[in-house]
Amino acid sequence: MDRKWFGLAATLALGLGVGLTAYSYSYADDDLTPLGAVMEKVQKQKTIITKGTRNKTKYAESREDVEKAAKEWVKLAKEAKPLNDAAKNAQGVDDALTQWDHLMDVWEKEAEKLVEIAGKADSEQKAAKDQLNTINKNCTACHQVFRIEADDF
Repeated sequence: MDRKWFGLAATLALGLGVGLTAYSYSYADDDLTPLGAVMEKVQKQKTIITKGTRNKTKYAESREDVEKAAKEWVKLAKEAKPLNDAAKNAQGVDDALTQWDHLMDVWEKEAEKLVEIAGKADSEQKAAKDQLNTINKNCTACHQVFRIEADDF
């Protein structure tokens, strides 16, 4: 008889845990800023590009997907540029808005280069991977200046 009650208690606890986890994820999506929503889209495209440029075989299979994702990055760079609240709120950063605009312009330009590379049927995986690394460096530079984590407050 004790086994039945233990099983019931364990099942209820597991169900409650799953429910609370799902609720917390749905609640977190509601708190996204406009820039945060753009960056979530950026991350989805980055996953496609990263997987697609992983090796020669994968690139041969995914080159068109990489091109499509890079085109989306160009659009997202244009969409993110006016969402400069992070720059406006940056503390201790000289010419924050100028830096923001520059980093967004570089992101757009470098993403366009990736579109060009992946758009060629005879392009090489190494060129696409190197271009992705260039874009990632720009992302890192931007995040180091403008991305403020919640625990930094």
